[in-house]
Amino acid sequence: MINYQLPSDDIAFLNSYPGADIAKAFDYIANHSHLTFDFPQGGCQQRSHAMSMLLHKKFSVQHCKVWIFAPAALYDFDERTLFVEDKNQLSPSNTVHWNYHTAPMVKQTEGKKTEYMIIDPSLNRDKPLPIGDWMQAMGNSECCRYTFLMPEKYFFNCKYNDYSQLTNVFDGTFFEFTNPAKDNLVLEKGLAVNDMAILIFKKHIEPLMTASLIKNETKLQDLKDIFGNATALDLLFAQNLSGNTNNTSYRYVLGNYGAIMKEAKQVFHERLIFWTKFTNELLGDN
Repeated sequence: MINYQLPSDDIAFLNSYPGADIAKAFDYIANHSHLTFDFPQGGCQQRSHAMSMLLHKKFSVQHCKVWIFAPAALYDFDERTLFVEDKNQLSPSNTVHWNYHTAPMVKQTEGKKTEYMIIDPSLNRDKPLPIGDWMQAMGNSECCRYTFLMPEKYFFNCKYNDYSQLTNVFDGTFFEFTNPAKDNLVLEKGLAVNDMAILIFKKHIEPLMTASLIKNETKLQDLKDIFGNATALDLLFAQNLSGNTNNTSYRYVLGNYGAIMKEAKQVFHERLIFWTKFTNELLGDN
């Protein structure tokens, strides 16, 4: 059981901005920043931090991050997750499940009305969402817990079980985007995986979906299991380890889809270089 209060920061001091200013920042992030929002399977912490850096460096907008945790991330043996529609139809039942989700939040004032707006093009590509609408866009949000933290917080830690095995359950602590995460390019690898996944989807998977040939069924299911599984992609590409199923092991994917994996690896490394330059510029590094 969870035995701690979620950490939180005082967000009352945040500056408030006109809706037009927030809409301008949102449009740039959603349509001109090169960030991929069409692969919601994973990577929200990387997208959130990249958006946060843009809000800070490019638009000088004070903001925080909102974090929402499903019961699966809070309690042992609880399988309730957040869920959203998978418009790419890569996931089982066309549903993406999240243990947690995060995005930047800004304060907006129009006339006498002030409200908190979430910048999250993965849930709405057209406009920022009031926090209530943002939560309603995710299934099971009513049984989740959420908190607000300053944007320097990059990700959270998970607890170990009685057998010293790392679990998926939040331990109540966060860490900032500093070493070793910074120099290990964890943010850039996550963004590169998303870019690669959506490219492979459009080039290799989507055509198989429209072909509807019996001979394509195994290949289609395998590619969906590989490139629609954020955990498997992180293991295969960011960590160079086998995925956690039989058809996402290195031996299986290289043996059966070597050419696609070679192409995907090349795309991943190209995008990794791009995002490293991107973050270096925003961080002021060489």
